[in-house]
Amino acid sequence: MATRDLVEIDERRLLRRLDDLAQRGALAQGGIYRPLYSSAWSSAMELVTSWMKEAGLLVRRDAVGNVWGRIEGSRGGRVIATGSHIDTVRGGGALDGALGVVAGIEAVSSLWRRFGRSTRILECLAICEEEGSRFDTNFWGARAIADRLEPGEVDRVRDSDGITLAAAMRAVGLDPGTAATAVRRDLDVFIELHIEQGPVLEDHGPRVGIVTTIAGTAHLEITVRGQPDHAGAMAMDRRRDAFLGASAMSLAIADAATQMGHPAVATVGTIALEPSQVNVVPGLARFTVDTRHPDPARRSELITQIGDVSRKIASERNLGVEIRTLRDRPPVALSPRVADVLRRAAVAAGVEPREMTSGAGHDAQVLAAAASVGMLFVPSIGGRSHCPEEATAAEDVVLGTRVLATALRDLAYQP
Repeated sequence: MATRDLVEIDERRLLRRLDDLAQRGALAQGGIYRPLYSSAWSSAMELVTSWMKEAGLLVRRDAVGNVWGRIEGSRGGRVIATGSHIDTVRGGGALDGALGVVAGIEAVSSLWRRFGRSTRILECLAICEEEGSRFDTNFWGARAIADRLEPGEVDRVRDSDGITLAAAMRAVGLDPGTAATAVRRDLDVFIELHIEQGPVLEDHGPRVGIVTTIAGTAHLEITVRGQPDHAGAMAMDRRRDAFLGASAMSLAIADAATQMGHPAVATVGTIALEPSQVNVVPGLARFTVDTRHPDPARRSELITQIGDVSRKIASERNLGVEIRTLRDRPPVALSPRVADVLRRAAVAAGVEPREMTSGAGHDAQVLAAAASVGMLFVPSIGGRSHCPEEATAAEDVVLGTRVLATALRDLAYQP
């Protein structure tokens, strides 16, 4: 392919729509919050639905709230799809998930306007939830598509206000009893365009990355048990302070990941103390660790090291320690076949793309159970994400969308 073979898109419309979507769930203090099945989420879904209809696509909402826009292929067969998630973390940025949704609509609608009916069925997708920021349901939308929902999940899972997932679904007109019907068994390819959320492309180039592997994630809960005592009367050298033990463990866990080297990471994300009073030595500390690595053996090694250093520190400080695995998702290798299509599309844009590992989790890793999956990355300014400062240069947003559209054309419009 030469540069002239790139699919043209409406750049102004693309950027304007990203700005418009960023107003849905915008917070006064900065950032965005669009939790699953909230009013902000509903407003965003209505907006993207209107864009799909405006483009003349066949639009439907599935049983969990994913929204699909479709071009019927002249030869039918299995579906070529693209998209990402519509929800955000609290105080998140305007591009995480949103870029893949808006770019997917732009790419599919541009193909429809320019080339008409595709040979293969082509769909763009706004996935209802990925972040787990309201319910502990990470990848709810993609898991529904990939037949990975858990029995009784809709009634068991609650948000911080005690509202069940089932009740939240009913509030937006969805029937939780039909959630299983969101499964798709006709997908051939799924491509997700996403911001990198890290600094590699900005620091080292080029402007496009092709993801080959998504790192495996383990979430651990570590409970440290000491002894509560009076903060004024108990001597420092006699204390069994659970928080100091947890603090020492946190530093040792970070050191273990640092010594293993990139791309190993380990993050202490939450900590709770008991009895949590200003004048009492903490008798219990409970904290979580998010640890990731794309290589299964190295990830297992890192998890083992986290356990070893935690137990060593507990022994040295006369503390008890318990380690529980909350979630364990193995690394996922993406499709070499789809990566080749994406690479050719990037080269057509004049960019020799970088092959990369994603440290962040994505819908693509779940949908790999249902389709051949590929991912495109564009740079994140400063490597920032999950914050109000999240941003990508407009020219990179446009480039990524053009590469996406070109790849979809080569997949869906071939004889």
